[in-house]
Amino acid sequence: MFQRVCKDDTIFEGGMRLVIADSHVIILAWPLGGEIRAFQGVCPHTNYPLEEAEFDGEVLTCPLHAWTWNLHTGDPVQPQESALAQYPVKVEDGVVYIDTEGVTPLLAPR
Repeated sequence: MFQRVCKDDTIFEGGMRLVIADSHVIILAWPLGGEIRAFQGVCPHTNYPLEEAEFDGEVLTCPLHAWTWNLHTGDPVQPQESALAQYPVKVEDGVVYIDTEGVTPLLAPR
C-alpha cells in the first residue's frame, strides 16, 4: 500500500532526503538524469543511518566507513558487499508515495 511521504518540490534532481514510511527509514533520491528512487536509509554494513551520507547526484557515500552505492539502481560501487533495498515509488499530483510492503532493509554478509 503506497503511503504519502512528501511533496515532490521538497526534492530536486541531484538531491536526496530522508523520509519515514511505515516505520521504515528511507533515503529518497533523485539521481541526475534519472527518476525519484527510494532505498533503505541505513547502511547494510553497520545499520548506521544514511541521513548524513554524501550524494553527488549519482553515488551515495556512507559517512561512517565510506561504502558507496549507485542510486540509479541501489547496487554497491565499493566494496561490492551489499545492495540497498529499493522501495516502489510513485509521484502523483505533486506528491511522492512509497510502498513498504514486502521490503526489508538488506544487511551485508558477516
